[in-house]
Amino acid sequence: MTSGTRSTITLGCVLNDPRFTFWSILRHGIRSRAADHGIAVIDQAAGAVEAQVEMVADLLRRRVHALILGPAHETRAFAQHLELARLARVPVIEVDGGILEGYVSATVRSNERQGLMRVAELLVAHLGDRMRIALIAGPRNRRAEIMAEVLRQWPGVQIVAQSTGDWTRDSGRRLAEEWLRTGQPIDAIFAANDPMALGVVDAVEALNLTGSIAVVGFDGLPEALRAINSGAMLATVNQDPLCIGQQAVDTALQALRGEPIERQILTPGELITRDTVTESALRALDLLPGIMRDLIESNAERQRLQEEIIAAQRSTIQELSTPIIPIDARTLIVPLIGAIDSTRAAQMTQTILEAIGDQRADDVIIDITGIAVVDTSVANHLVQTAQAASLLGAHVTLAGMSPEVAQTIVQLGIKLGQLTTCSNLQTALEVVQRRRGRR
Repeated sequence: MTSGTRSTITLGCVLNDPRFTFWSILRHGIRSRAADHGIAVIDQAAGAVEAQVEMVADLLRRRVHALILGPAHETRAFAQHLELARLARVPVIEVDGGILEGYVSATVRSNERQGLMRVAELLVAHLGDRMRIALIAGPRNRRAEIMAEVLRQWPGVQIVAQSTGDWTRDSGRRLAEEWLRTGQPIDAIFAANDPMALGVVDAVEALNLTGSIAVVGFDGLPEALRAINSGAMLATVNQDPLCIGQQAVDTALQALRGEPIERQILTPGELITRDTVTESALRALDLLPGIMRDLIESNAERQRLQEEIIAAQRSTIQELSTPIIPIDARTLIVPLIGAIDSTRAAQMTQTILEAIGDQRADDVIIDITGIAVVDTSVANHLVQTAQAASLLGAHVTLAGMSPEVAQTIVQLGIKLGQLTTCSNLQTALEVVQRRRGRR
């Protein structure tokens, strides 16, 4: 790839909460590898699914060449935007996920089963094959489930308690305290990430049980390395988020070059114990300057973006409310999400009509897959928009018409008039292409 080619590539990233060390390191991996290739990165972070979806829509409007997404909280909200990315030939790489498999070009994550097998072997070697273990899972994650499957190789091992935290240290402490205060005999506690494992350590120390319960985590974060070195934790698995981030960029570049890529790419995990913690800590220490620089740059970028949003708040809100995504010179797609009231409906109609005039579009596809409720008011506004669009020479096609929505419209006696309806976005595009062929 030549330097001239490099400067034309922009990579969009929507990652999870940067307050978690794991995501700060993974973000640094993406930024450092992108810098090696001279690639521009538009980096955003979100926790709520609504914010994730809006950020993905914004990056597609900016016409990024590839997307890297942290694990989504659900697939339905993302489905229409990932379909738009596919139509626009924008590769989408999911990192540390698996929830969006089938919707994305590839998923890059650590080999969790391999790492959990090594944790189980260590625990059995340390405590024997008749130990009693409790498992703390994370939401929408299979680590605890895989751990239970791995432990079945030792029939004498008992899983005496299992619950789900929210990835935070406080949730790990709270769950461990609930178990330990009942007097439940427990030899070891496995937590699906290091922050929850550190919460378990807090509970064990508060109840003066240090040394009597083995605590193991997952992620290989610097805070966990300190606990392992002090003896408060037995082990963790280093997912190597730096490697995951770098591999995601490499995979996106391969996809952009048209090279075949694996749908699932697993990076090796490393078991960290007190014997290996010093070497792992030194590697983590080497990352700190780069991570701090990334955080400073990200904060500056977010401050600049915030000032831009304040300067043009109304137009920005309208754009987010009704995103217009051109598929080609004559076709616009409008993915709608959430509830639509009278104010938003009026903005929607105005935005669509302005886009038709500005881009001289012949066809507009309104995708209602993400609309929570289609009632009389919403349907009437859609009909009015179609009528107004026809006066400008454009035809409106309604995509995402589910059986439930169709039944509601029939029951309400709503006449859709000039609106063409389709069950999904792909069908709507095919209808538009056939209509264009007849023209």
